[in-house]
Amino acid sequence: MRHATKLLALAAAGALLLSGCGTSQQEAASPSVAPPSGTTQPVQTGVFSLAYDPQQSFHPITGTNGVNVELSGLVYQGLYELDQSFQPQPVLATGATASEDRRTWTVQLAQGVCFSDGTPLTADQVVKSLELARTAPRYQSRLSGVTKISQTGTHTVVITLSAPNANMTALLDVPVVLEREGQNPLGTGPYVLADGKLSPNSYSSKAGALPVENIPLVEVSSPDRRMASFDSGEVWMTTTEFFSPTALGYSGTCEVWDYPTSQLLYLGFRTWGGACGDENLRRAISAALNRQSLVNAQLSGHGEPTSLPISPVWGELPQVTVDGGQASPATLKLIVNQDNPTRQRLAQAVVTQLAAIGVTVTVETLGWEDYVSALQRGDFDLYLGQVQLTADFNLTPLFTGDLAYGGAQNEVQTLLNAWRATGGETELQAYLQGFAQKAPLAPICFLQGSLLVRWGLVTGVAPTQANAYANVDQWTIWSSVEDKNAGIQEKDQ
Repeated sequence: MRHATKLLALAAAGALLLSGCGTSQQEAASPSVAPPSGTTQPVQTGVFSLAYDPQQSFHPITGTNGVNVELSGLVYQGLYELDQSFQPQPVLATGATASEDRRTWTVQLAQGVCFSDGTPLTADQVVKSLELARTAPRYQSRLSGVTKISQTGTHTVVITLSAPNANMTALLDVPVVLEREGQNPLGTGPYVLADGKLSPNSYSSKAGALPVENIPLVEVSSPDRRMASFDSGEVWMTTTEFFSPTALGYSGTCEVWDYPTSQLLYLGFRTWGGACGDENLRRAISAALNRQSLVNAQLSGHGEPTSLPISPVWGELPQVTVDGGQASPATLKLIVNQDNPTRQRLAQAVVTQLAAIGVTVTVETLGWEDYVSALQRGDFDLYLGQVQLTADFNLTPLFTGDLAYGGAQNEVQTLLNAWRATGGETELQAYLQGFAQKAPLAPICFLQGSLLVRWGLVTGVAPTQANAYANVDQWTIWSSVEDKNAGIQEKDQ
């Protein structure tokens, strides 16, 4: 996590999102800023409040509204939650065991857990929630390898896979809900949504440790309204993706808390023909990239530079050593989406870096449809892409799946499958070594999302990709900067 304080006039950095990759939805800001309108619940100056769109679905599985999905982390919980290193931590589960072939996972549920109306949590609700998620746009990709979900008794869920996955629990942070006809489903989280506000869930183990009893919700039915509510101080916290071309241009004094995402920004190669069919050249190009410089200059530091296909925050990765390759003089075509100014600047920076090794790159900017068409036809040598990976860092879509624009990478896919089957260090080492040797693509960084905290009056926050409001029971909400400074000083004494 990166933490920068007191930013003024925050600027948005753009990025290209490949369609069909399961990326999160970002709202597009129109040129004007709408003045504040009414709120869902009257909010007084100095009262901690959050954004909510009552005109959109609040269902945490089928809903797609970004504001409400963000808020749902305070109301709903999953079997597991992912920490800032993408490691699964049990919440509604006490643990899970895998069969010897890693195709069958048996999950034991925590007992004594209740939904906010007092209904006990059982395997039946978990099965129904996971089955719903298998068909929901936000979750169907990660659960595509699930062939069957069943229950054994009241507190045991059995998940059957089409292929082994030793990191299956990293995919089980799907919200578990209790459906209600014609109403928002109930959850087991620390808060309950009702009457335009969040109130403590008396059945939650965190109910007695929440930083504030009631959280008024400010109605934001448009991107402009969301931005204006934060800028005016009505809303105290919001998220943004500075790397996105649709990021909102927030302003004012606030703290920015970056958090890791599994969104991979990379330089893709056409490996099945042309100059980039030579893995030596691909390795040389990858080695020539100054990733830290690209992240700092083009993404304002909102990324974790890496040459490997797993986020650096995931844990200590095995050392990989390969020949850096040799770059013979070559002229390559790099395609980029013309609707993304930041991506175009990034492309020009790549051109400059590769010129240092004798590789001449010409950049061709294309409209979105032409860009996608060029990828599908293979009319490129290089392309800049971005993909939202699942939390187990499965690159199958890029190696042999529907995003393998550079050509199928069967050898690397075999190594990836072996690691997914066992989760072992030996298999991981072999996979990363094979990836670095073949260089099917050149990762640049894993991007970071950002939680903005108005005036910096909320401390103890620990946002994650899956839940910007994670760890809410550890927050402290201050009424003023003076109170905050005095409180921190007293704590340090």
